[in-house]
Amino acid sequence: MIAFDMINILAISLVFIHYKALGAELKIPELAKQLGATTLLNYVKTAGLDTTLEGNGPFTLFAPTNEAFDSLPTAVKEKLATDKALLKTVLLFHVTNSAVYSSQLQNEMLVKSLDTTLEIRINIYKGGQVITADGSQVINPNQNATNGVIHVVDKVLYPLPDNNIPQYVAFSPELSTLLYCVLQGQLTDVLSGQGPFTLFAPDNTAFENLPPGVLSDLLSNETALVDVLKYHVVTSTQYSKGLVDGDVPTFEGKTLKITVEGGVMVNDAKVLMADESVSNGVIHVIDKVLLPPK
Repeated sequence: MIAFDMINILAISLVFIHYKALGAELKIPELAKQLGATTLLNYVKTAGLDTTLEGNGPFTLFAPTNEAFDSLPTAVKEKLATDKALLKTVLLFHVTNSAVYSSQLQNEMLVKSLDTTLEIRINIYKGGQVITADGSQVINPNQNATNGVIHVVDKVLYPLPDNNIPQYVAFSPELSTLLYCVLQGQLTDVLSGQGPFTLFAPDNTAFENLPPGVLSDLLSNETALVDVLKYHVVTSTQYSKGLVDGDVPTFEGKTLKITVEGGVMVNDAKVLMADESVSNGVIHVIDKVLLPPK
C-alpha cells in the first residue's frame, strides 16, 4: 500500500514538474520570453503594455515570432518605431480579454481584441490541422501561463479598422480599374457587407491584357459585368494557409480551380499579393481577369 502511494506521489510530482516546465508558473511576458518572442516583448515594453500583460487577465496572446517581425516591410518597422499610438494598437490587436484554447476556436469566429474596436478573425483549415488568426498561422498553440495562454504565430497581425473590401480597393491605385467596375456593377453595398468574402482582385494590368473590346463590352452590359465580378468572389475567408488544390464555389455560382504547388494559381491567374486582411474577409491580388465559363 505504501509503495503504491509512493508511486502515485512520484507520478504527481512528475506531472507538476512537467507543467511547470511548460511555463504554468510564469505570467504571459515571462512565458513569451521563454518561448523566444523577444522582439514582441521589446515592442510591448516600448508601448508601455508590459504591466497590462502582467495583470490578472486571463488573456490570450497571439505572439509573433522574432522572424515574423523581421519580415515586416522596412517602412512598417520604421512607422512602428516612431508612432507609439499605432504600435500600441497593433499590439492590443494580438491580445484577447479571455483565455481561449485551440479546442475552443471555430472557423470564421470573430474574437474581440483588447482594442475593442478590432476583431481577430479565426479560420480553421485542413480538418483542424491549420489554425490562423487574421491569416497568421498558429505554429505553437496552448502555451499555459498563470494569467492566460499564448499561441505562437508566424506573422504579425496588422489591424485594419473599418476597412472592408470596397474601401481597400478604393485606396489601392493598382486596383483602380477593378474599383470602376465594382461601381458600375453597383456591388459596393454587397461587398461592404459582413461577409465573409475572399476577393481575387485583378490589378490594372490584368484588365489591360484582356482581348480588345472585352472590357468595353462588359461595361456596357451590367448583367455580364456583375457575373464576372461575382466570379472573383468566394463567400468564405480563404487565406493562403488554407488553400489546397481543388475547386472552390464562387459567389457567381460556378467554381474556380485552385492550384498551390509552385505558387498559388486561380484558374490560369497567378496570385501576386496574398492575404490582404480586411474587416469582412481577405483579398488576393491576381494578374489576370477571371472569366466564368459560358
